Amino acid sequence: MRTPLFGLLSLLAGAALVGCDGSSWSFETFPPPDEGALRLATSAGELEASIKSGFTTVTAPPGEAFALATNDAGASGFTLTYTQEPNVDEFDAVRYDGEHLYIAPRRYLNCCFILAAAPDDAVNAGEPAEASIRILSTDPDGASAAVVSRIELDEETSIQGMYVEGDTLFALTAGAVYGPFGSSWTRPEIWAPEYLGYRVYDVSDRTAPVLETDVSIQGVFVESRRIGDTVYIISRYAPGIPGLIYSPQTAADVATNEAILAEVSLDDLLPSITIDGVTEDLVDPTSCYITNDERVAGYPVVTNVTAVPVDDPKAYTNTCYNDDVYGAYVSETAIYFPQVVGYVAPSTVDSRIHKFELSNRRAVYRGSGDIDGQVWRGGQADFRMSEYNGDLRVMATQYTANNADFVDHKLYILREAQGRTALDVVADLPNAARPEPIGKPNEALYGVRFLGDRLYAVTFEQIDPLYAIDLSDPTDPRIAGELTVTGFSDFLHPVNEDLLLGLGSAATGAIKIELFDVSDIASPLSRGSVILGDPGSYSEAVYNRHAFTYQSDVNGVDRFLIPADLYESTNGGGIYRSTLNLFEIHDKATPGLATLVPQGRIEPDLGDAAPWGVRHRSFIHDDTVFWIREDEVYSAFWLSPTLVNGPF
Repeated sequence: MRTPLFGLLSLLAGAALVGCDGSSWSFETFPPPDEGALRLATSAGELEASIKSGFTTVTAPPGEAFALATNDAGASGFTLTYTQEPNVDEFDAVRYDGEHLYIAPRRYLNCCFILAAAPDDAVNAGEPAEASIRILSTDPDGASAAVVSRIELDEETSIQGMYVEGDTLFALTAGAVYGPFGSSWTRPEIWAPEYLGYRVYDVSDRTAPVLETDVSIQGVFVESRRIGDTVYIISRYAPGIPGLIYSPQTAADVATNEAILAEVSLDDLLPSITIDGVTEDLVDPTSCYITNDERVAGYPVVTNVTAVPVDDPKAYTNTCYNDDVYGAYVSETAIYFPQVVGYVAPSTVDSRIHKFELSNRRAVYRGSGDIDGQVWRGGQADFRMSEYNGDLRVMATQYTANNADFVDHKLYILREAQGRTALDVVADLPNAARPEPIGKPNEALYGVRFLGDRLYAVTFEQIDPLYAIDLSDPTDPRIAGELTVTGFSDFLHPVNEDLLLGLGSAATGAIKIELFDVSDIASPLSRGSVILGDPGSYSEAVYNRHAFTYQSDVNGVDRFLIPADLYESTNGGGIYRSTLNLFEIHDKATPGLATLVPQGRIEPDLGDAAPWGVRHRSFIHDDTVFWIREDEVYSAFWLSPTLVNGPF
């Protein structure tokens, strides 16, 4: 255990702290050791010492990192939930399997604050929240849907999202919602302690779902993905011990914690799991990693990766590490965790990225690498990371002290080291040989999309440069082309190898959709754009990819859906309209002829309901569109979107 004196000296050796007057402070960053920044604990006692050291080392102020500018499919004739990676399913509160819709209640607003789940609690404009998962059968031929059953939920539980696999409904639960990651993670006292869990239902008879397994886990939900028949759940845990100070700032805080921890065992510091009423330890100390860098103290938070077989949800395996997590990027073979490792100036954050290989339903540590800048701060920032041919490509952002250009963006390519447990940076851009910056001075980074051996990145301050970066030689990436247009794209979607769709904002602040021709990487072109609404209009799809729906190759035409709360100016002020906008892309096989074609919009009569700030999901099934607006379902035929059925 670290003593208060040791904690203070170890901090001051690498840090310059200043008082509470708001002046700056800093401490050095350092690369991870060659043998791995993390290592398996050799005993329960070693894990206990590592966790306790996180409570007995003076903590530097967490600071506020650069807020990311990112404002954020199909089978057998119907679309599925939009995902970043083709074989990595993503949890969502609305799912479709081609025959049934599964709709979990929205129990919170803006992804940040939990609302009580009692049926009489208001969610939107006085409308009652419904504490149940609704299952609706769909009739694409008649453009209709009907409720066949409801899964009642208790008042304390929020549904984070669901997976549907055959006749199994896998629901991720939580007691509170803080968003998947973000600045609130820096202070455990804001969120700890809490609980999450999962419930597995047999829905072979959709009219009578049966709860088969009910699991509760101590901690807070961070992220989840399903790969094959395994659901991976990432969570954070800090113990709820009365009087314990999560982020000690002074020697007195450390002394308080040491006195409390002297009476605390390892079991008191680790989370438990309760399966169908039977409680056991979630963590096996010998399957938990601790820091392998003597210059880094332990951390008062344990990050857990729990792998759950969908067909045997009680047979979980768990891997943990005693360190921080700010988010996760998940490929088909690995999970990457970026974390803040050091502040070298008041506005600069550096990142350490841990790689865990997914093997036999277990996360196995493969190494860590350090980069300059910040990767994560919420939103759809996992688009800033991509695994390709075993390499990790990362876009990072760093503030500078230069007022003439206060923000820099840099690409890194990391690879597992040979003979060492580490991730080596094998290339970066810009560099000495290729010094051209990614972005003009003071331009923030918006949309990012890695597609095979290319990277597309959008920066913006007054105009939108779309950068096309060639990654075909991963040791020598280069800016191959650039296109400057007005406005900017937050979200980028590949139509095919030659066309890219951008969704974001026009220069006026309205919603902008643009089709880019990238068939010649050296000379990207715009093939047309569409503006929706007036300044003040909003689309959830800009910030949340699950609100975006795309269907390829319907008789040679691509279709996609954009939900939008459209603001329309009037002489007396303005009105909002809640719409689902239909688009097609024609002639995509010939980029020079490709066009973006609006196909109308679905706009139901909402009566007195508020038209903005609600959840939107949509699915295309043959020539029918199902639009889930908040918890209600509307439908229409593609060729006659103004004839709206519902709500169901």
